[in-house]
Amino acid sequence: MNKITFDNINYFKNLCFTRFIIDIPKNSLTVYGRLSVGAELIRIENGADKIDEIIIDDIKNNADNARLFQSDNEIDKMAGRVLPTLHKDVKQLITISGFDIYRVHSYFKLAQDAYISLGGGVTSSSIHQNLKDDVEVFKHLRARKDDEIPTEPGICIDGAFSTLDTPYESIEFGVRLTDFPDVHFSFQSIKSGNLGMELELRKDLEEGKQNARATGLGAWVKKLKVLRLGKRTVNDWHGEEMLLHVPSGNGKPSYHKFVFRALCIEGDPLHPYVEMTLDTGVVENQSASKEPSLSDEEALALWDKLLNSIRVRPNAVATGSLKSVQTQD
Repeated sequence: MNKITFDNINYFKNLCFTRFIIDIPKNSLTVYGRLSVGAELIRIENGADKIDEIIIDDIKNNADNARLFQSDNEIDKMAGRVLPTLHKDVKQLITISGFDIYRVHSYFKLAQDAYISLGGGVTSSSIHQNLKDDVEVFKHLRARKDDEIPTEPGICIDGAFSTLDTPYESIEFGVRLTDFPDVHFSFQSIKSGNLGMELELRKDLEEGKQNARATGLGAWVKKLKVLRLGKRTVNDWHGEEMLLHVPSGNGKPSYHKFVFRALCIEGDPLHPYVEMTLDTGVVENQSASKEPSLSDEEALALWDKLLNSIRVRPNAVATGSLKSVQTQD
């Protein structure tokens, strides 16, 4: 079998995420998880015409709580009804979660898509501010094609772009390679997230080995291949990586488990908390399900290609808005 290489520039395409760009294989699928830009958002692709149906379902699903916890206060009287807004493409709803505990539902029609914000655990004293904040989030959101790389300050999310300056900024996405279906690359970032934590990948590895030995897996531990372990800088994110080839055992085949982590700088959108992983041998989101389609050398080449391609999008942050610059120890 010929060795697979990932040095052909025509094999890759640009993907914009938050304030950054990464090169991913053209023949791949991007799957998004949690998205936050002032509020946690859910995108329903091609769901613009389904908003009314979704609202009806949300009201029905909350019917039991509405009967159990409803009182005679102002907010409870508003609950379960679509609320008027000053934005023609925004609809809002309050549902009851408990005594003086509510959920704010905000629905936004953006081109052919629907974006939904679900704020839980809201008390009556903060309901009106939550409703107002969600409208502000949607006012700063515009549709974006998958291949568009914006040139102004703001945040790329799934199918959209936000110009809102907010402390709440995070994204989760995964890249599924069509040419190598068992290979999954995942990315997570959180602005100002996980402050005070230390990078402890080496410690995590040693503890894992000790636990395995304690359960009689000493021979298995000896077969574990540490391809890399130590500090690494990716796009000025000074972090650590741990790249393992986990041996077969207990009826499961071998697989690769690669991890990179970097801690954030508070308030700096260009230095969020970052975690990236690459797994091989994945079937239906379950790792160690089949023999990996990539060798160690090939998995390392793909990992390096992905991480080394990450860079700040031009004009991603407004001039003068950065509070700090990270320096390497």
